[in-house]
Amino acid sequence: MSGNAFRRLRGDWLVRTLQFFLLLLAFLLFMGISRVFPFFPPPYRVLSAAGELISGGEINQHLLVTLYETLTGFLIAIILGIWIGLLLGVSRTLALIFEPIILSGYAIPKIIFLPLLMMIFGVGLNSKIANAALHAVFPVILNTLVGIREVNGIFLKVARSMNATRVQTFAKVYFPSMVPPVFAGMRIGLGFCFLGSLLAELFEAKMGLGFLVAHFYNLGQIAKMLAVILLVFLLTMMINAGMKAIENRLSRWRATWKS
Repeated sequence: MSGNAFRRLRGDWLVRTLQFFLLLLAFLLFMGISRVFPFFPPPYRVLSAAGELISGGEINQHLLVTLYETLTGFLIAIILGIWIGLLLGVSRTLALIFEPIILSGYAIPKIIFLPLLMMIFGVGLNSKIANAALHAVFPVILNTLVGIREVNGIFLKVARSMNATRVQTFAKVYFPSMVPPVFAGMRIGLGFCFLGSLLAELFEAKMGLGFLVAHFYNLGQIAKMLAVILLVFLLTMMINAGMKAIENRLSRWRATWKS
Protein backbone atom coordinates (compact mmCIF):
# COMPACT_ATOMS: atom_id res chain seq x y z
CA MET A 1 0.00 0.00 0.00
CA SER A 2 1.40 3.40 -1.01
CA GLY A 3 1.94 6.20 1.47
CA ASN A 4 -0.87 8.33 0.01
CA ALA A 5 -3.32 5.43 0.08
CA PHE A 6 -2.38 4.63 3.69
CA ARG A 7 -2.85 8.25 4.77
CA ARG A 8 -6.20 8.41 2.98
CA LEU A 9 -7.32 5.17 4.63
CA ARG A 10 -6.18 6.40 8.03
CA GLY A 11 -8.00 9.70 7.48
CA ASP A 12 -11.22 7.86 6.53
CA TRP A 13 -10.91 5.68 9.64
CA LEU A 14 -10.49 8.73 11.86
CA VAL A 15 -13.51 10.42 10.28
CA ARG A 16 -15.68 7.32 10.74
CA THR A 17 -14.54 6.98 14.37
CA LEU A 18 -15.33 10.64 15.05
CA GLN A 19 -18.76 10.27 13.46
CA PHE A 20 -19.49 7.23 15.62
CA PHE A 21 -18.58 9.07 18.83
CA LEU A 22 -20.62 12.10 17.78
CA LEU A 23 -23.66 9.87 17.22
CA LEU A 24 -23.05 8.22 20.58
CA LEU A 25 -22.78 11.63 22.23
CA ALA A 26 -26.02 12.75 20.57
CA PHE A 27 -27.75 9.59 21.81
CA LEU A 28 -26.55 10.14 25.40
CA LEU A 29 -27.52 13.80 25.22
CA PHE A 30 -30.99 12.86 24.03
CA MET A 31 -31.29 10.36 26.89
CA GLY A 32 -30.36 13.10 29.34
CA ILE A 33 -32.88 15.53 27.84
CA SER A 34 -35.65 12.93 28.04
CA ARG A 35 -34.93 12.49 31.77
CA VAL A 36 -34.90 16.23 32.48
CA PHE A 37 -37.94 17.09 30.32
CA PRO A 38 -40.64 14.40 30.66
CA PHE A 39 -42.43 15.49 27.45
CA PHE A 40 -39.35 14.38 25.45
CA PRO A 41 -39.67 10.67 24.70
CA PRO A 42 -36.59 8.45 25.17
CA PRO A 43 -34.70 7.36 22.03
CA TYR A 44 -36.15 3.83 21.99
CA ARG A 45 -39.68 5.26 21.71
CA VAL A 46 -38.62 7.48 18.81
CA LEU A 47 -37.04 4.52 17.02
CA SER A 48 -40.15 2.43 17.69
CA ALA A 49 -42.35 5.19 16.27
CA ALA A 50 -40.12 5.42 13.18
CA GLY A 51 -40.49 1.68 12.67
CA GLU A 52 -44.27 1.95 12.96
CA LEU A 53 -44.41 4.79 10.42
CA ILE A 54 -42.33 2.85 7.92
CA SER A 55 -43.88 -0.61 8.41
CA GLY A 56 -47.43 0.75 8.48
CA GLY A 57 -46.92 2.79 5.31
CA GLU A 58 -48.22 5.94 7.00
CA ILE A 59 -45.23 7.98 5.85
CA ASN A 60 -44.95 6.70 2.27
CA GLN A 61 -47.33 9.10 0.51
CA HIS A 62 -45.98 12.08 2.44
CA LEU A 63 -42.43 11.10 1.51
CA LEU A 64 -43.30 10.87 -2.18
CA VAL A 65 -44.94 14.31 -2.14
CA THR A 66 -41.91 15.93 -0.48
CA LEU A 67 -39.49 14.20 -2.85
CA TYR A 68 -41.54 15.31 -5.86
CA GLU A 69 -41.57 18.92 -4.68
CA THR A 70 -37.86 18.84 -3.87
CA LEU A 71 -36.64 17.18 -7.08
CA THR A 72 -38.89 19.28 -9.35
CA GLY A 73 -37.78 22.48 -7.63
CA PHE A 74 -34.17 21.31 -7.79
CA LEU A 75 -34.37 20.69 -11.55
CA ILE A 76 -35.84 24.17 -12.08
CA ALA A 77 -33.11 25.69 -9.89
CA ILE A 78 -30.34 23.90 -11.82
CA ILE A 79 -31.63 25.09 -15.21
CA LEU A 80 -32.19 28.68 -14.10
CA GLY A 81 -29.10 28.84 -11.87
CA ILE A 82 -26.60 27.61 -14.46
CA TRP A 83 -28.15 29.75 -17.20
CA ILE A 84 -28.10 32.93 -15.07
CA GLY A 85 -24.60 32.14 -13.79
CA LEU A 86 -23.30 31.74 -17.33
CA LEU A 87 -24.84 35.05 -18.39
CA LEU A 88 -23.25 36.87 -15.45
CA GLY A 89 -19.94 35.10 -16.02
CA VAL A 90 -19.56 36.12 -19.65
CA SER A 91 -20.86 39.68 -19.20
CA ARG A 92 -19.06 41.95 -16.78
CA THR A 93 -21.82 44.57 -17.14
CA LEU A 94 -24.56 42.14 -16.13
CA ALA A 95 -22.41 40.93 -13.23
CA LEU A 96 -21.91 44.48 -11.94
CA ILE A 97 -25.66 45.11 -12.07
CA PHE A 98 -27.09 41.84 -10.80
CA GLU A 99 -24.41 40.22 -8.61
CA PRO A 100 -25.09 42.48 -5.57
CA ILE A 101 -28.81 41.72 -5.92
CA ILE A 102 -28.17 37.97 -6.05
CA LEU A 103 -25.83 38.12 -3.05
CA SER A 104 -28.52 39.98 -1.09
CA GLY A 105 -31.12 37.44 -2.17
CA TYR A 106 -28.85 34.62 -1.02
CA ALA A 107 -28.65 36.14 2.47
CA ILE A 108 -32.41 36.75 2.85
CA PRO A 109 -34.52 34.00 4.46
CA LYS A 110 -36.52 32.89 1.44
CA ILE A 111 -39.50 31.78 3.53
CA ILE A 112 -40.64 35.43 3.69
CA PHE A 113 -41.50 35.17 -0.02
CA LEU A 114 -43.90 32.25 0.55
CA PRO A 115 -47.03 34.46 0.82
CA LEU A 116 -46.06 36.12 -2.46
CA LEU A 117 -45.50 32.74 -4.10
CA MET A 118 -48.90 31.60 -2.83
CA MET A 119 -50.49 34.67 -4.42
CA ILE A 120 -48.75 33.97 -7.76
CA PHE A 121 -48.97 30.17 -7.96
CA GLY A 122 -51.90 29.51 -5.65
CA VAL A 123 -52.15 27.46 -2.47
CA GLY A 124 -50.95 24.00 -3.41
CA LEU A 125 -48.16 22.05 -4.99
CA ASN A 126 -46.92 24.75 -7.38
CA SER A 127 -46.17 27.31 -4.66
CA LYS A 128 -44.23 24.71 -2.66
CA ILE A 129 -42.18 23.75 -5.74
CA ALA A 130 -41.51 27.43 -6.40
CA ASN A 131 -40.39 27.91 -2.79
CA ALA A 132 -38.06 24.92 -3.07
CA ALA A 133 -36.57 26.24 -6.34
CA LEU A 134 -36.14 29.72 -4.84
CA HIS A 135 -34.13 28.26 -1.95
CA ALA A 136 -31.85 26.30 -4.29
CA VAL A 137 -31.23 28.67 -7.19
CA PHE A 138 -28.91 31.15 -5.45
CA PRO A 139 -26.02 28.79 -4.57
CA VAL A 140 -26.19 27.33 -8.09
CA ILE A 141 -25.93 30.82 -9.64
CA LEU A 142 -23.04 31.92 -7.44
CA ASN A 143 -21.04 28.71 -7.83
CA THR A 144 -21.52 28.74 -11.61
CA LEU A 145 -20.19 32.29 -11.58
CA VAL A 146 -17.21 31.18 -9.49
CA GLY A 147 -16.53 28.33 -11.90
CA ILE A 148 -16.37 30.65 -14.88
CA ARG A 149 -14.10 33.09 -13.06
CA GLU A 150 -11.70 30.29 -12.10
CA VAL A 151 -10.94 29.49 -15.73
CA ASN A 152 -7.21 29.89 -16.38
CA GLY A 153 -6.61 32.82 -18.74
CA ILE A 154 -3.67 31.02 -20.32
CA PHE A 155 -5.97 28.23 -21.47
CA LEU A 156 -8.25 30.78 -23.10
CA LYS A 157 -5.33 32.37 -24.95
CA VAL A 158 -4.18 28.96 -26.15
CA ALA A 159 -7.70 28.17 -27.38
CA ARG A 160 -7.87 31.46 -29.28
CA SER A 161 -4.43 30.92 -30.79
CA MET A 162 -5.60 27.54 -32.09
CA ASN A 163 -8.73 29.15 -33.59
CA ALA A 164 -11.02 27.08 -31.39
CA THR A 165 -14.73 27.67 -31.87
CA ARG A 166 -16.95 28.87 -29.01
CA VAL A 167 -18.32 25.37 -28.57
CA GLN A 168 -14.81 23.89 -28.43
CA THR A 169 -13.64 26.59 -26.01
CA PHE A 170 -16.58 25.93 -23.71
CA ALA A 171 -16.20 22.14 -23.89
CA LYS A 172 -12.42 22.00 -23.40
CA VAL A 173 -11.72 25.08 -21.25
CA TYR A 174 -14.80 26.36 -19.42
CA PHE A 175 -16.67 23.13 -18.76
CA PRO A 176 -13.89 21.17 -16.97
CA SER A 177 -13.15 24.18 -14.74
CA MET A 178 -16.82 24.70 -13.94
CA VAL A 179 -17.63 21.13 -12.89
CA PRO A 180 -16.34 21.19 -9.25
CA PRO A 181 -17.82 24.54 -8.14
CA VAL A 182 -21.08 24.04 -10.03
CA PHE A 183 -21.57 20.59 -8.52
CA ALA A 184 -20.71 21.97 -5.08
CA GLY A 185 -23.42 24.58 -5.62
CA MET A 186 -25.83 21.82 -6.63
CA ARG A 187 -25.07 19.90 -3.43
CA ILE A 188 -25.74 22.98 -1.32
CA GLY A 189 -28.78 23.83 -3.42
CA LEU A 190 -30.30 20.38 -2.98
CA GLY A 191 -30.13 20.75 0.79
CA PHE A 192 -31.72 24.20 0.58
CA CYS A 193 -34.33 22.83 -1.82
CA PHE A 194 -35.31 20.15 0.67
CA LEU A 195 -35.49 22.83 3.35
CA GLY A 196 -37.74 24.98 1.15
CA SER A 197 -40.16 22.10 0.60
CA LEU A 198 -40.36 21.28 4.31
CA LEU A 199 -40.87 24.90 5.37
CA ALA A 200 -43.64 25.42 2.83
CA GLU A 201 -45.34 22.22 4.00
CA LEU A 202 -45.30 23.47 7.58
CA PHE A 203 -47.37 26.51 6.58
CA GLU A 204 -49.67 25.42 3.76
CA ALA A 205 -50.04 21.73 3.04
CA LYS A 206 -52.11 18.66 3.72
CA MET A 207 -49.40 16.27 2.56
CA GLY A 208 -45.63 16.02 2.93
CA LEU A 209 -43.09 15.41 5.65
CA GLY A 210 -43.24 18.99 6.88
CA PHE A 211 -47.02 18.72 7.25
CA LEU A 212 -46.55 15.44 9.09
CA VAL A 213 -44.20 17.08 11.62
CA ALA A 214 -46.73 19.86 12.32
CA HIS A 215 -49.60 17.36 12.41
CA PHE A 216 -47.98 15.12 15.03
CA TYR A 217 -46.97 18.19 17.05
CA ASN A 218 -50.57 19.43 17.12
CA LEU A 219 -51.75 15.98 18.23
CA GLY A 220 -49.12 15.88 20.98
CA GLN A 221 -47.52 12.77 19.48
CA ILE A 222 -43.96 13.94 20.09
CA ALA A 223 -42.36 10.52 19.52
CA LYS A 224 -43.82 10.34 16.00
CA MET A 225 -42.88 13.96 15.35
CA LEU A 226 -39.26 13.26 16.30
CA ALA A 227 -39.35 10.04 14.28
CA VAL A 228 -40.26 12.01 11.15
CA ILE A 229 -37.46 14.48 11.89
CA LEU A 230 -35.04 11.56 12.32
CA LEU A 231 -36.14 10.06 8.99
CA VAL A 232 -35.71 13.44 7.28
CA PHE A 233 -32.19 13.65 8.72
CA LEU A 234 -31.31 10.15 7.49
CA LEU A 235 -32.78 10.87 4.06
CA THR A 236 -30.73 14.06 3.79
CA MET A 237 -27.57 12.16 4.74
CA MET A 238 -28.27 9.55 2.04
CA ILE A 239 -28.91 12.20 -0.62
CA ASN A 240 -25.76 14.09 0.35
CA ALA A 241 -23.67 10.89 0.26
CA GLY A 242 -25.02 10.10 -3.20
CA MET A 243 -24.22 13.59 -4.46
CA LYS A 244 -20.73 13.33 -2.96
CA ALA A 245 -20.13 10.02 -4.75
CA ILE A 246 -21.21 11.54 -8.07
CA GLU A 247 -18.98 14.56 -7.43
CA ASN A 248 -15.96 12.32 -6.80
CA ARG A 249 -16.62 10.42 -10.01
CA LEU A 250 -16.95 13.67 -11.95
CA SER A 251 -13.68 14.92 -10.47
CA ARG A 252 -11.87 11.82 -11.77
CA TRP A 253 -13.56 12.22 -15.14
CA ARG A 254 -12.56 15.91 -15.18
CA ALA A 255 -8.88 14.99 -14.77
CA THR A 256 -8.99 12.63 -17.75
CA TRP A 257 -11.06 15.11 -19.82
CA LYS A 258 -8.56 17.92 -19.33
CA SER A 259 -5.68 15.66 -20.29
